[in-house]
Amino acid sequence: MSTLKAKQFDLNGLLLSNAMDTEFDHRFTSLIEETVGTSSGTVVHFTMDNCFCEYVAESHVTSVKKRASEQGYKNHVITLNSDTRFNIPSVPAVAVINHNGKLTYLGPYATGMFCSEGEGLVEQYIIDNTENNALGATI
Repeated sequence: MSTLKAKQFDLNGLLLSNAMDTEFDHRFTSLIEETVGTSSGTVVHFTMDNCFCEYVAESHVTSVKKRASEQGYKNHVITLNSDTRFNIPSVPAVAVINHNGKLTYLGPYATGMFCSEGEGLVEQYIIDNTENNALGATI
């Protein structure tokens, strides 16, 4: 029987280290565009098959998708089972690329156990605001 425990989103600092490169945002948005066909005005939901945390966070992820649609964003889901190009350290994870094509958020949906609804981090970046340009603070 396995025990559940909370863990940091980027425990080993790999994503944070990659994000220090001044070309990170551009490379990431280009990879998103190559993968889903677009990047501007996009919310990308990163998943893995058979992930318990995603099951528990399902209602929060659904509410984020709804909010994104209401704000004119396109939702895309990328399953990371064998895709290592994105270097996403944990799932569920989300990226927001604003309507001007700038990466404004990349990280977990929320703080706390299982990305529980009500402790959201990403919602504030899903707005029609082209001035935001910040990598998720919890990386």
